[in-house]
Amino acid sequence: MRRSMLLSYMVFIMLFSLSLFAQQAQLLKIVAPSPTQISQENIVSFVIEADKSTVDLITITTDANATFNIQVNPNKTHYCKTINLHLGENIIDVAGYKSNTLVSEQKRKVFLESKVHKEYRYPPQQYKREYFHNETNEKVCASCHDMSVNEVKGVAFKDVTKSNCYQCHNQVASKKHAHAPSVNWLCTSCHNGKVGTFNEADRNKSKYTVPDPIGPLCFSCHEKNEEKWGDKRFTHEPTEAGRCNKCHNSHSEENEFYLRKDSWNLCTGCHKDKIEGMHIVKTFGRKAHPTHNVKDPSRPGKDLSCISCHNPHASNASFLLQSESVMGICSRCHKK
Repeated sequence: MRRSMLLSYMVFIMLFSLSLFAQQAQLLKIVAPSPTQISQENIVSFVIEADKSTVDLITITTDANATFNIQVNPNKTHYCKTINLHLGENIIDVAGYKSNTLVSEQKRKVFLESKVHKEYRYPPQQYKREYFHNETNEKVCASCHDMSVNEVKGVAFKDVTKSNCYQCHNQVASKKHAHAPSVNWLCTSCHNGKVGTFNEADRNKSKYTVPDPIGPLCFSCHEKNEEKWGDKRFTHEPTEAGRCNKCHNSHSEENEFYLRKDSWNLCTGCHKDKIEGMHIVKTFGRKAHPTHNVKDPSRPGKDLSCISCHNPHASNASFLLQSESVMGICSRCHKK
């Protein structure tokens, strides 16, 4: 009897909790992101539905202790805010208040993945890749935003803030080195809605998907590089596979050439057997590592790094060396 009563009580508590959660969800509805979502860029856009009669203040708080307040407007039903992410799991709290009283609280988890940080390369299984730009979601935004594409193919915006993409996505092109299509807000040059061999599962999920591999798309602009690398005897695996964005961020990065890490740490992220630089100690008399402050005479002002001797894309020389002869390699630094 006691066991039966305990079971009934537990069921009651569970149903009550579900009912309370449902009531809170009605007070404040998070349209995007999904409860556990993967992001490939360091931002995520929240779209929240709220009614002035039940909520007058929305707060968004990140696990990095950044808080954003949104006042609920009687003339609006939906609100948006773009949030910066850190690598890995981000736990973000969304709360609704009425007359300074908490009436609704929900959490979203967003995993910022990285192609070049091993610990963030593979999101946990519960995380899913979701695309915001579909017909249903865009109808929600259309009351405040022009959701059409207003760019002219190949013509840069004189004022990039006039791009319909700019308001929500401006941070993707905000780093020190920005790719030309991004900095000119020619988004659909790459985000053409197509898919490739490696992302066939994303077909028809968004009109702004990018084909993977992205190489053929890159070479549509970088034709000279395709010609230059295409007839080489040896090709670096990411280049051969057309996975340009494995090393380069297609939008912007703090490193030159939009590299996801500086060249030394980028290369040794995969080639860990070379991380101590022991293979060139005999050549330079010391290890080639950025912390050793070795400069590259062939590239004034630059540190000695992997690309001082190796071509990161393709070469006619073994080990992707910049020259087919030892003298050729040496002469890059030791000028006559």
